[in-house]
Amino acid sequence: MRIRPLILTTAMVLLVPLAAQADELDLQPGQWEFTNVTGVEGDTPFPEQTHTSTECITAEDVARGPDFLQVEDNCEVTNMDMTSTTMTYDMVCTEEGMEVDMRAELQFMGDRLEGQMTANLESPMGPLVMRTDITGERIGDCE
Repeated sequence: MRIRPLILTTAMVLLVPLAAQADELDLQPGQWEFTNVTGVEGDTPFPEQTHTSTECITAEDVARGPDFLQVEDNCEVTNMDMTSTTMTYDMVCTEEGMEVDMRAELQFMGDRLEGQMTANLESPMGPLVMRTDITGERIGDCE
């Protein structure tokens, strides 16, 4: 099983909806730094992994609204609920014959955000629960 690509895929899928709905969210356009800390529980626990990335969220991105959402073909988003300060949704992805059920909860605070994502999957090593804590902050204007 490829845990690292799954974690990165999950992190990217979580970040894309931020720009997709930003025109209704308390989220300022600009250069953002995101940090995802992921831990995996199960019979064979994995050490936490931290991934940091930056992304420019422009006013044009924000203006595209829901059309900016790009979910991979192997994933389906359901049960999305959004207010100006929160977003929750469920997502099911199939990767290499495995189904991954995820639940995301995000809170938006203008120039920063916080959230959690929990993923349940059945792997060759048995059931795993993957939890990702997400933080983001606007670090300036887009370059």
